[in-house]
Amino acid sequence: MKQLKLIPLIIFVLVLSSLACNLSFGRQTTPEPLIPLISEEVESAAESAEETFQEAETSGMIKFEVSETQLTSLLGGELEKRVGDQITNLQAYLRDGQIQIFGDLDSQGITAPVKVIVDVSVDPAGRPNLHVVSSSIGPFPVPGDLISEVEVLMNKAFQEKIQSMAPNLHIESIIIENGKMTIYGSTK
Repeated sequence: MKQLKLIPLIIFVLVLSSLACNLSFGRQTTPEPLIPLISEEVESAAESAEETFQEAETSGMIKFEVSETQLTSLLGGELEKRVGDQITNLQAYLRDGQIQIFGDLDSQGITAPVKVIVDVSVDPAGRPNLHVVSSSIGPFPVPGDLISEVEVLMNKAFQEKIQSMAPNLHIESIIIENGKMTIYGSTK
């Protein structure tokens, strides 16, 4: 009879052990190579964007490229401003037609890997549309309501940034491949 009472306790300990292993050792695989955060890359991207948009005023056409290093550095800087050091080891890859973001979330002494996969498209009005395909913290998926809120914030921030830099821009396509995101468009 005493052994029957131990079975639920043993199962509980095994489940807790499994969760602990998944949170600390069950890392999601971050692609290689690791991308450094370089503040100069953010400045380089801003200068390149400014030049591209100035050229577009005369040519009417836009082709703007963002590298993985520029995107990682930009996201890293923005996240540091907004959430401090809660997200570390940030990596943003431009692969397989998607933005793939990896990092570690540090909260109340617990560290868990974070993974967010984002599809990018263009709506009929020529505005970018970011859609979170999947997102997880450790072994757990992020709830759909939270993903929806993040999508709204990402789209708003991305569209406002483009609008402030090039108010007459009509994006025709966004191509993500080989570590680069290329934005093609024209001026209205």
